[in-house]
Amino acid sequence: MRPLLERLQSSAKSGFMDDVTLSEDLVTIEKDITTIIESFPDTSKCELIMELIFTPAEGLATLKDFVRVNKEDTTLLGAPVHKGKAQDAAIQKKIDDLSTAIDRLAHLHSHDALAILKNSLATPKLL
Repeated sequence: MRPLLERLQSSAKSGFMDDVTLSEDLVTIEKDITTIIESFPDTSKCELIMELIFTPAEGLATLKDFVRVNKEDTTLLGAPVHKGKAQDAAIQKKIDDLSTAIDRLAHLHSHDALAILKNSLATPKLL
């Protein structure tokens, strides 16, 4: 990933595995995306996150097939980026998971249940 990131022109860029985040003007981002697509041609999971999301007719050709995501719905590697809908959804999912776990813990020995519960309360993706 590092050699690919070094070839990109965007001023702010980061990458991990197959996730790349870019920040720059649209023309530079389009050039960088063209470079990325040469290495990773599958664009079916690509997302475009902008405050002002343009329509495909106004957009750049390279970005036309990308899924548009509103800023407040943004997650990065499963963690909410901004306060709002994405953070609320992540917290609600954690609540739902804990509710399911509580129901299941009732079927275990109390000491085992306590150890599992104690070690499962971490919420690093929300910090």
